[in-house]
Amino acid sequence: MLSQISSYYQVSPETNLHAAQTGNPTGPLVILLHGLGGSTETFVPILPYLNPETNRIVSVDLEGFGKTGLSSSDIELSIPRYVDELESLVALLQKPAESDDAAAESTQNSTQHRVLIIGHSLGSIIAMHYAAKHPEHTRGLALLGPGRSIAHIPAARERMLSLATKARIEGISAVAEVAAVSNFPAQSGVMVPEGLRESVRQAVAACKAEAYANTCEAVAGLDHLDPNYGLINAPTLLLAGSGDVISPPERSVGLKELIGDNAWVTVLENVGHQMILQDLDGSVKAIRSLLDKVNA
Repeated sequence: MLSQISSYYQVSPETNLHAAQTGNPTGPLVILLHGLGGSTETFVPILPYLNPETNRIVSVDLEGFGKTGLSSSDIELSIPRYVDELESLVALLQKPAESDDAAAESTQNSTQHRVLIIGHSLGSIIAMHYAAKHPEHTRGLALLGPGRSIAHIPAARERMLSLATKARIEGISAVAEVAAVSNFPAQSGVMVPEGLRESVRQAVAACKAEAYANTCEAVAGLDHLDPNYGLINAPTLLLAGSGDVISPPERSVGLKELIGDNAWVTVLENVGHQMILQDLDGSVKAIRSLLDKVNA
């Protein structure tokens, strides 16, 4: 288990973002963005496989989750807000260290000024928005169970808004029970250990109901529009589970077509939305293929 250092970054007047850092503090930047109901804990199992001897690995608690609380109940979360906060975080992390050696500083800037982002679900949405907006600053994307805009899909919006209502009326424990089912394959013949369901149940139950509901509304928001995926020019891994009912493999295939030749899809068999939990070896193998590509 790699040790991590907790830090907080003021990414907006209202938001003090928590991040857990490990690896080489002067190395190329790798940012990890969790999904709805997740936290920095989501990525702990894969940290040793992300070349920590070389990379500076920063796992983020998105606003409302983990150790990044909502500063006020009046805050209205949105995908654009999350993207703005990621932009601010990257700028803070990439701020050059004090140095009297101009050549060393120039080298540091060239190696650290491009970021590799690993995002799960909601985190993948934020990652793609950032990469489309800042292609010159993005050196790679690993998108696990990627999501996209549902603003134009009434049934999908209604499901997400209903989940927000459930969190507020029935409490976060009711939502945790839903997540323990929906995050894993539904097909017969696929056995899911109860311990894995319990991990998801506990992760979601640890969330604040209002933050969870607020984020559901952000995902379903009419201001959550797809970016121009064709602007993403970094190597992009789309990692899908064959049994993922939240983000089916067809979504990853569609995104690959929109992103273009630098994107590829890897499907993990009999795996749902929680691929790191269900198939750590397969997830690591796929992500390391991206690391190999960007480091070639």
